[in-house]
Amino acid sequence: MSVCLITSVASRARADEDLAAFLVAPAEAAVAKRQFGLAISLWRGVVAIRGEGDDASVALADAWALAGEYDEAADQLTRYAQAVKDDSKGQEARQRAIDFGERPHGFTAEPLRVVPATVQAREAVARGARLRKAGRNDDAVKLYRAAIELAPDDLAPYRALAEAYAAMGKAQESRDLLVRYLRLRPFGKQADATRRQLADSGVLAHLTVKSSFPCDEIWVNRQRAPRGEMVLAPGKVRLLCYSARYHFARYLDVDVPSAGRVTAQFRWAVLENRLDPWGRVVIENPDRANAMYDVGLWDEVGVPVPEDGRALKVMFRAGDDSRTKEQELLLAPGKRYPLRW
Repeated sequence: MSVCLITSVASRARADEDLAAFLVAPAEAAVAKRQFGLAISLWRGVVAIRGEGDDASVALADAWALAGEYDEAADQLTRYAQAVKDDSKGQEARQRAIDFGERPHGFTAEPLRVVPATVQAREAVARGARLRKAGRNDDAVKLYRAAIELAPDDLAPYRALAEAYAAMGKAQESRDLLVRYLRLRPFGKQADATRRQLADSGVLAHLTVKSSFPCDEIWVNRQRAPRGEMVLAPGKVRLLCYSARYHFARYLDVDVPSAGRVTAQFRWAVLENRLDPWGRVVIENPDRANAMYDVGLWDEVGVPVPEDGRALKVMFRAGDDSRTKEQELLLAPGKRYPLRW
């Protein structure tokens, strides 16, 4: 066999190799066990290796949806639709993204905790190191990127990826890596050190978060954030205001400009159940007209103020079914609304 033929066979074998295969079974197992926070990390790793146009993107979107995170599911399906080469699959994904976007969104859930896949991240780094020794830097980079998605707070993948970029003469990619880390883990273990490294880069931005009522917790890209102004990497960030007192959790997407300043505001009101005899309250979903949402059994509950300024239909039903009532409420941010018969 000639050298040329040997090279051709080796190239085909490499092209057919699935670098992400070791992640698929754990990801499927996590979904089967309803460990959606872990499944999301694992499917993210698969997508980092195979690309957004792989069917793993659909599996990732499904994991988000099973966790009740329909916006994330829709975003993932949109990226898949843009990348997949099969037009029919792309059209189906776009329609599913629209369907997820139109689903009624609750506003009394606790935040989803995405669980790092630390074991698989370390395995990805080890596999990447072996590939680098074999001269396969491009494949090693895929595994290092996957390791970052699997366990964003683990420093080993970042160091390994930075070394791989340096060996490939990619200085800009090395800086982009720092920005990516800060975007993924704005308050991670190395976030402050990373901010210092990027202080003179001219890319960091300032974000101020305001809320009509106090948030017990503010989260940025699924990390709990400190109070006050935040210094972040530019790009789209997902904010969460969570209040245990008012049984309120609300997401807000914000575009953070490079080297700029932006203010995000959670606009919400509080309903007070003062019905006597006690009754159950159902209110129109602020994000979707004519879709009703049961606000639960609480005496006080936070409700987002609709972006379009419309009044919301509210329905009461006594616990003994002795009476019902229906009215409309025009909510204003920061206001309390006692509900009575």
